[in-house]
Amino acid sequence: MGPPRPAGSDAVWRAFGELDAQRQHSDAGIPQPIQHRDVEAWCRTMRVPLHPAEIVAVLALDGERRAVEAARLAATRPRDVELEDDDP
Repeated sequence: MGPPRPAGSDAVWRAFGELDAQRQHSDAGIPQPIQHRDVEAWCRTMRVPLHPAEIVAVLALDGERRAVEAARLAATRPRDVELEDDDP
């Protein structure tokens, strides 16, 4: 789904996908940011070294993912109802 991925970006997308699947969510369902320590642990566990620019890319993808989710949650949140002024 979506446009083709740039050549050489497989490790970035793999890291992002696996970290995204394991992320924590707030009680309200808001996805919590992926932290540098999460990326570091993933790289160590999976034995996949990422270049600093690739780590920046993973964190940028995370920011976009969270922005999309925030917009989705905002769209489903009930709107505040304006109360009419009861003054005559």
